[in-house]
Amino acid sequence: MRDVYDVAIIGLGAVGTATGFLLAEFTNVQSLLFLEKENSAGRIASDRRTNSQTRHPFGGELNYTPEVMKAIKRYSDMIPSYANSKYGRGYDILRRTKSGMVLAVGKSEKDYLRKKFHDTVKPVFPYAELMEGREEIAKLEPYIVRGRRKEEEIGIIKLQADIVDFGELATSFQDNASNGQDKKINVKFNTKVKRIEGVSDGYDVHTHNGGSFSARYLVVSAGSYTLSFAKQLGLGGDFVAFPVAGKFYTSPSVIIGKVYTFQEEGVPFAATHADREWDGAVTRYGPTATPTLMFEKNRPDIKEFIDNLDPVLLDTIISKKAIRNIMIKNVAYSLPGVGRRLFWKYEARKIVPSIPYAHLKPAPEFGGVRTVGINKRTRELKLGEFTLPEIPKDGVNVCANMAPSPGASGCLGIAYKNVVKITKALGLEFDDEEFTKVFGKLPAV
Repeated sequence: MRDVYDVAIIGLGAVGTATGFLLAEFTNVQSLLFLEKENSAGRIASDRRTNSQTRHPFGGELNYTPEVMKAIKRYSDMIPSYANSKYGRGYDILRRTKSGMVLAVGKSEKDYLRKKFHDTVKPVFPYAELMEGREEIAKLEPYIVRGRRKEEEIGIIKLQADIVDFGELATSFQDNASNGQDKKINVKFNTKVKRIEGVSDGYDVHTHNGGSFSARYLVVSAGSYTLSFAKQLGLGGDFVAFPVAGKFYTSPSVIIGKVYTFQEEGVPFAATHADREWDGAVTRYGPTATPTLMFEKNRPDIKEFIDNLDPVLLDTIISKKAIRNIMIKNVAYSLPGVGRRLFWKYEARKIVPSIPYAHLKPAPEFGGVRTVGINKRTRELKLGEFTLPEIPKDGVNVCANMAPSPGASGCLGIAYKNVVKITKALGLEFDDEEFTKVFGKLPAV
């Protein structure tokens, strides 16, 4: 006899757990299964050691259009709504920093900063301020000004910024979902999914330990492995996964909030930024972004790498100048011996001019792997999250979420879109009134 569920969710990061929480709390779903290969929720991409703990967008990502900023902001604003509700009580999810900012160094960057402030940031963040005086900047972040050459021009866009422990957020989602007393909700940790297959009435999920489960609807939020699982079901054939490793350096604590530098247009990797660590013990600098053979930090997967090999990967790096230049630069920052000095000279000192070389240390305990999707036909890099199938198909009851940065910030928005599809497919009811009490009214999906 098969163990059958209405919905099975593979991956208990921020997106997977948020989907389960919304289903359990705001719909009449009767049975729900969580499958996670780690021993608790939020242990891989959502763990605060593997990401910058930033709730995006706070306005520092100047490569976003106003439309993209508005969409991400609306969904990321659901996090403080949740954290301050009855569901977030008892969890240390979110902390407000004294300041957040994007920093321009030099005349050309300042000119660009002014334009972006008026065209992109101010329309979405009315409280944002453009500051060009050193004294007022120093009041916010003294070490940005200290030791900087007098002739070097600087300017900032001052913003608000939050620090989020996305691992704690995922844990709270899973805990709240599991509280559904009148529903069949099971959580299987230490359970690695080996194979998925479509059957006449849904999907069969086979695990590494020989166990099998069935579901009428399947949600795959398995980080870098999402695309691989989707392809087992005939989805995502037009895409190839581009795994990128993010690494960090640290120094003694000198930054009070978050200081972002310019992110290039069309590049889905964050430019170097300096962030106050969660406990305030250090300042973290990064991330560097380099191609990697691994789909998860410190876990080589030769089979997955070989299965994913495609000429478009090399073509993308070579043919797209902005991507190529960033890759070359960040590979240099990872070289033994010279990498640390290069990063100190060209990245860390741009933000904190007075930082001694000896204070900047590699931080292998931080950083992780994110997978960017590349469309093999158009050579387009997908900026941020997307879900397969991109266009709903009759009989395909699957949401496969590719959610690299800023996916965790939009986890509740991605989950909401998942739940809209699930309720339609399974004929479930959604309690819009109770949902709106917590999160407000969302745009139609």
